[in-house]
Amino acid sequence: MIPIQILRCHIETDGVFHFGRSAGSAVRGALYTALTTMYDTQEDVGRNSLEDNPVAWLLRLEVDDDTVTGGKDVPRPMGIRPALSDKVSKIAFSLAFYGKAEKTISLVLSALPLMGELGIGRGRAQFRLVKVETVDPLTGNASLLIDEYGQTIGKLLTPPATKHYTTFARLLRDDRLRVNFLTPTRIIDRGNLCHVPDFRPWFQRLIERTRQISELYMEEAIWVPFGDLLTVAEDISMVEDETHWYEAKSGSRRDGMMKPISGFVGSVTYEGNFAPLLPYVLLGQALQV
Repeated sequence: MIPIQILRCHIETDGVFHFGRSAGSAVRGALYTALTTMYDTQEDVGRNSLEDNPVAWLLRLEVDDDTVTGGKDVPRPMGIRPALSDKVSKIAFSLAFYGKAEKTISLVLSALPLMGELGIGRGRAQFRLVKVETVDPLTGNASLLIDEYGQTIGKLLTPPATKHYTTFARLLRDDRLRVNFLTPTRIIDRGNLCHVPDFRPWFQRLIERTRQISELYMEEAIWVPFGDLLTVAEDISMVEDETHWYEAKSGSRRDGMMKPISGFVGSVTYEGNFAPLLPYVLLGQALQV
């Protein structure tokens, strides 16, 4: 599986944070500004530009390469899980680093103080870093990495390997699955926007994303048995749908455009043969479909 490092950053402000309907964009924008201010070399960004311009490689990579699945529109080497609370004084957001993106962790951590000075969200709430935890992407277990004084007191966890995902999956029920979509999940399937969380479309996006990320950010791409997995996925039934549609747009500082980020949010229950699918579903929690 893809090596993943997850950092959970706990921050606090004297007032409250205001994120509105685009918390993820607020975190990404603030981090992008801080990293650009400190480290952007203005070198052209490309697939192999990690050493020349790590900021561009991390946050605005585009690939014009026919050998890469998906072409130009590829997933970034770092994923952001935003805070799910609003109008509070303490929050936590997570950063997931895929494959060789682990090399940029110290760079990102060093930019957090400036990110706090510049502020985040509506009104640019300034914040203090309370602590940083390193989180196991499979179990969710966390341990302290950086304390309230900014001292590094722990070390990064060893990412789980394929055998760990497979072993963990065997402990779970394999005929019924409940999924909670925490943030708006926007899936395009065969040219159409999915308004209901049917299993096969978002699972297909998950395994496509797995392949893309491994092609771009690992020394050797993961082999994914698409045909076999999708044959099983087609037979999965949705038996309980408690999702709703969340309408939102996100502004981009870089191109000055508003982009739709609407999608379904909430819980859904499926039934079927999940045994061959579960390792990928578990991986997907960190890859953020």
